[in-house]
Amino acid sequence: MKIILSTDFTDENKVLLPYAIDFLKDAGGEIIVFHAYMDNVFVGSNCYPGNMDTDNYFTTEILIELEKNSQEIMKEKTEFLVNMIEEQGADNIKVRSILVSGDPEEELIELSKKENPDLILIGTRGKGGKRFLEGSLVKSVMTKCDVPMLFIPEGYNWRESKEVVYATDFSENDIITIDRIFSILKPYKPHIHVIHFVENSESQEEAIKMENLEKEFLDKDFDGEIHFQLVHTTNAPQALKIFCERNDISLSSFIAYKKGFFDFIFKDKLDKDDFLNLNIPMLTFKEIDN
Repeated sequence: MKIILSTDFTDENKVLLPYAIDFLKDAGGEIIVFHAYMDNVFVGSNCYPGNMDTDNYFTTEILIELEKNSQEIMKEKTEFLVNMIEEQGADNIKVRSILVSGDPEEELIELSKKENPDLILIGTRGKGGKRFLEGSLVKSVMTKCDVPMLFIPEGYNWRESKEVVYATDFSENDIITIDRIFSILKPYKPHIHVIHFVENSESQEEAIKMENLEKEFLDKDFDGEIHFQLVHTTNAPQALKIFCERNDISLSSFIAYKKGFFDFIFKDKLDKDDFLNLNIPMLTFKEIDN
């Protein structure tokens, strides 16, 4: 298994390391520590006071210093990860680092195409005013990247991803997506709660679809448990929060559609912020192109 661990060089990213090690410590594999710097530096921009962009020497010195600092921090982060791996005796895990200059989102997507990892592990906040992977950037990167992405919120206290909620829209991709969740979270032997929010309690359409989806897993062999449930509510965000609290959910998962996004779960009632506000990891899968 190969994992890209995208770091923004904040201390919060240390919570990503236990996940990366847990995923690989049994079967082995590789962790690629990735960072893109200079995302807020624009050489030749007229926004610099006093036309600072015309001073090539000064601009070059800034870029050289940024690169040097980034290399030093990357070395520290990589060594910290290697030490954690050695402490756990996981000598079957290899580590390498990739440091590039450019826009973090674009560089991450390009790297995923080149390396073809099994999973991208990333924090949902970053340094600086841009705050990489906040708000619309979260939506953007998860709908562009073909690789499953595990987003860890800032300040999250790590625990095993045992109880998982999967929000379904009864897509034809549900079966393969749920299979992938079991595969990725195999070290935790997860209990997956497949849920769908229903506003019209008199309609039987959703019940039939959920029954059909459940039947697909009756004869499947998987390492863990799975449960299917319709949630009747007129307040999806509140119902989602209550469901996660009552079932001690430690990870949410869904298919990230390019259009409509979370409208598939409960039209006009639930959006990405409701999942981000749960303050638990999110495992997302890009919509499969037909």
